[in-house]
Amino acid sequence: MNRITVIPSRKSLYAAIGPLIAAYSLASLGSYIFDIGIIVELYRMTGSPAAVGGYFIIQFLPSLLLTPVIGTFIDRWSRKRILLLTNLMRAMTVGILLIHLSIETIYLAAVLLGICDEIYAATANAIGPELAGPQDIPRFNSLLSAADSINLIVGPAIAGLCVSLGGIGTSIGVDAAVFALAALLVLPMPYKPQRKASAKAGFLEEMKEGLRIVAGEPVVKRMLLIWALLLAGVGSTGSLVVAFVSRTMGLPADRYGWVMAFQGAGIIAGSVWIMSRKRAPDPSRLIPFGMAAIGAGLLAVSAADRMAAILGAYLLIGLGAAAAPNGIRSTLQKELAPAVLGRVFTSVRFVVNSVRTLSIAAASFLAGITGMRIIFAAAALCVLLGGAAAYAGRKRRTAGLHVERRKP
Repeated sequence: MNRITVIPSRKSLYAAIGPLIAAYSLASLGSYIFDIGIIVELYRMTGSPAAVGGYFIIQFLPSLLLTPVIGTFIDRWSRKRILLLTNLMRAMTVGILLIHLSIETIYLAAVLLGICDEIYAATANAIGPELAGPQDIPRFNSLLSAADSINLIVGPAIAGLCVSLGGIGTSIGVDAAVFALAALLVLPMPYKPQRKASAKAGFLEEMKEGLRIVAGEPVVKRMLLIWALLLAGVGSTGSLVVAFVSRTMGLPADRYGWVMAFQGAGIIAGSVWIMSRKRAPDPSRLIPFGMAAIGAGLLAVSAADRMAAILGAYLLIGLGAAAAPNGIRSTLQKELAPAVLGRVFTSVRFVVNSVRTLSIAAASFLAGITGMRIIFAAAALCVLLGGAAAYAGRKRRTAGLHVERRKP
């Protein structure tokens, strides 16, 4: 008897994940509004670029200390409740700044929001497979990616409008309201926590189990390597784009906004393509395709002598950025049990974000020594190396499946 595979309709898919996507989109918008407005205010208060840099470093530090605890927390408790509470915590944290705004309270808010951001992002990645189902995981990840890209374009505009019309207080008030609305949108989410076999285990035992999975599971180690190479290449160039446009190309620095807009447009176009497919693409194909597109785009930037070439290159980079991270996340979500995804994603995100931070520091140091074109070319080779590793892994996996099918 032939086995029939039932593919859920898109209507049922969007009914299942609609509240999560809406809540995630608003929370992402709130994060962009807050960061833009508060960075402008922090620089106005201090006049120091170091103070702004310290804001981002402080946001990252909580994940350095709490990664194993956060992951176990996500896997142990109701993920719907976690999404609700983190959005409420964000709204309250931002609201405190309406009462007392100072450098100290801004840094305190950065710490609390950094913890909430890490919990929220990992929880959204962990809960997605339970709502969307294995067939639609790439579409779910494309929706998250598209939401982030749209907010990357819209968020700074809203923040700038709020600050110009009513000052930083208006920006903070709007942001607190956005986070509170995101919390309300979590409530209709059709999610029931699964019974976990590990629920009887103690918190420390579950935390150790998560670390063992990250350190010993082959698929996690493979995706970790590929994701680290991707973010090393993207991270080392991301902070240099504005300097490349103004110093190397001799163009006005505000052209940087156009570059980011074209990259965002590429991500949106790539995400729409993935979502519009009748059958979701194979994640193992998305990774090498995306890495090749990003690597080619970075190589094109390293040789560019006109603004049009840079814009075209970043449109290509955006297309790749819609595919490669989607494939990496989808692979982890499909091949690992949902009960461990919180621990896996927090640990993996910590490692790759650390690599990204180190690559930014190294590129900033080397830019004045080797020149930015060489850094962009080296970053391209790094990403292409990750793409080659993903392609080789896919070939080995395909060959293994063929051998398995030939066995009597």
